[in-house]
Amino acid sequence: MGKLSTGSRAVRLRWFALVALVSLFGAACGSGSGADEATEVADANGTVRMVMAPDPVWKWLESEGIKQEMEQQAGMQVITSSSWDEFGVYAGGHADVISAATYEVPDLEEATGDPATIFGRYNGDRSVLAVGANSPAQNLCDLEGKKIATYTAVSITLIWGMYAQKFCGTDLRAGGGDYELIVTDVQNLSSLVARGDADACLCLPDFAIPDLMSGAVRPVYDGMSAAQMYAEHFAVDKAATTHPQTNVFVARKAWVEKNPEEAQFLIALWDRGITKWQEHRDEIIAAYPEDFAVRSEEEAAFLRDWLDTRYDWFAPTAQLDQEWVAEETRLFDLMKETGFMDEDAPPTSFTIVESGPIAS
Repeated sequence: MGKLSTGSRAVRLRWFALVALVSLFGAACGSGSGADEATEVADANGTVRMVMAPDPVWKWLESEGIKQEMEQQAGMQVITSSSWDEFGVYAGGHADVISAATYEVPDLEEATGDPATIFGRYNGDRSVLAVGANSPAQNLCDLEGKKIATYTAVSITLIWGMYAQKFCGTDLRAGGGDYELIVTDVQNLSSLVARGDADACLCLPDFAIPDLMSGAVRPVYDGMSAAQMYAEHFAVDKAATTHPQTNVFVARKAWVEKNPEEAQFLIALWDRGITKWQEHRDEIIAAYPEDFAVRSEEEAAFLRDWLDTRYDWFAPTAQLDQEWVAEETRLFDLMKETGFMDEDAPPTSFTIVESGPIAS
């Protein structure tokens, strides 16, 4: 079944093969639960196993007792684990739900062999393209042949790779040949550019605050995020800056079909979290500065201003609706057009779970 094109797919699949071997070895040496059991979809019985990277809104829901209150009222429980290796945990069958970028879901399906579905949303793609203060570059085309730092060969690099192909006719992929891609820790991206070890970075603004504040790095495209770029150039609704998503809630399609109430509860819980973000944003930043790479009040003020004047990447709701799904689905047309997805790839599934009384 064709999914992502070979260049980006090979990196992920080689990595997933290692994950699969480790998972199988662990199962064989463990308590007797085999790989078949790990991937079997069972009745959740009111329990959702979720894994995602450390998240400040989730921490706020827990610290304020909101999660616990909603669980008690609904008679359900969300068991969470925090990991930057969400895909590996999911691929090993040890999580029902993870967060992932929309454009990674076809790859996830191919790697696991299980049809998946997107049933909630959370974060738009906030990444920006930034260069050194003295660089004359104004766009991706000006950076052809240059060193571009990123924290992954997939994820945000996929969407900027689509832009490179669409705007410049160039290949921004590992081994693509038109750029020298440097993959390093997300915390180091802007500093590589600031000291001249890279010409540009695909940076997350919250992990580049000191260099953005000092002017050591300069965002191009007027500082537009990948999502704002998508809205301006590709979206039908130019004001819809929640596309594409770097964090959608994904599960095996069979799990959502078998456990609709659990899926509904999880999205209602996250919807409550987004409401709290809207009401208590500055308090959440102050409570969990490490999740925004903030180290001082000055940096917190810079982040607040970025969110106010440039881009707040949190979706207005975790719930899906038909209009939003239609716009997000157009992303796959761009992936096919730019060679990041096979032309005959089947459509990615979205499931709109009813909000019901839980979300009220």
